Amino acid sequence: MAPMRNISRAGGRFVRPATIAFLGAAVLAISACGGSKPVAISHTAIPTASAATGSFDVVEIDQAAHRLYVADRTNKGVDVFYISTAQPKYVMTIPVPSSPNGLALAPDLGRLFVGTAIGSVAIIDVKTGSSTHDHVIGEISTGAKKADLLDYGADRQRLYVSSSTEGKITSIDPATGAVKAHFTIGYAVEQPRYDPVDGMVYATSPDANALFKIDPNNGSVTKIPLGGSCQPSGMAINPKTNTAVIACSSFIVSWDLAHATAQTFTQVAGGDIVSYDAKADRFLVASPNSTRIGLFGGNPVDYIASVPTGSHGNSAAYDETNDIVYTPDSRPNTVGIASFRPPATTPGWETSLLTIGPFAVALAALVILMFVAVGRNADPIRRKALALEPRVKRPLL
Repeated sequence: MAPMRNISRAGGRFVRPATIAFLGAAVLAISACGGSKPVAISHTAIPTASAATGSFDVVEIDQAAHRLYVADRTNKGVDVFYISTAQPKYVMTIPVPSSPNGLALAPDLGRLFVGTAIGSVAIIDVKTGSSTHDHVIGEISTGAKKADLLDYGADRQRLYVSSSTEGKITSIDPATGAVKAHFTIGYAVEQPRYDPVDGMVYATSPDANALFKIDPNNGSVTKIPLGGSCQPSGMAINPKTNTAVIACSSFIVSWDLAHATAQTFTQVAGGDIVSYDAKADRFLVASPNSTRIGLFGGNPVDYIASVPTGSHGNSAAYDETNDIVYTPDSRPNTVGIASFRPPATTPGWETSLLTIGPFAVALAALVILMFVAVGRNADPIRRKALALEPRVKRPLL
């Protein structure tokens, strides 16, 4: 008698236990890969803040000086953190003339510009070694009741300031502090952004549900309807691809500035401030209502991840040295900043595969298992062996 082979029988078909064990392990392994681990959130307090709920706006990072700046309305100043390591260290709060809103850093000038609630822009000296380092050295009146969000165009040497509800963008020479122009939008404006690719200034307007294109050479303003119910707030631009990411009230849009084409993302339920880091090729969308930071990137732009922070931060910035994202934390008893390392994912089909979850991937692996099991019985040798088996005649009833 021939020795018996170690086989298992399932559903009338024979499958080797080794095959079952291997594919079962594959299911578990793929399932584990599909389910990402929760991102750890760290918190660093601002010692000068009370236990009351904090109020913050924009955060900005000076990558070369390893400094994080936070527009702190609770303390009516700009908080400074040293971030040369993964553990941020609170340095001081620089007082400004009124509650701070937007921030814009001009590293080439060694200056930090702060939009304030009284319509002026405070100038802070952040040049290392300066005798007035970390002090307000000037204040520029925009002529508006409020100076909200800002953007700095280094190659044009201009600072652009939105006036929020008054519907104006003010152009300022950052070196001299002289106001060069006022651009009238006619609707409430949020984020102005200078595009070095075409030399235009773009501004979002939730009231107009549109993006406005401003030619700073002649002052002409063009309305670009966004359609749907976007009601845009924050925006950032990747100059390499000339693509913007816009935070709408309940979703996110990537906008091709050259061709006026859009892609909508619903993984993040709207947002406020949007920032972009060229080194990491990451757009950061702060969504304070859902207490998440959305990450987007790639060409074309794709959704990467959404990290729950619980901090209600309405802005975020990326530290290139330590691979850490920072956002304000306004919750009582944790007033300060929240930080995390972004998940190591890439945009494109890889992201889609990872975000479908472990169950869908496991199901795919099970389909492979069945295919292998059935396929083994369907091969010519197996069919021939089955054909040679004698048929048993059943008695007639």
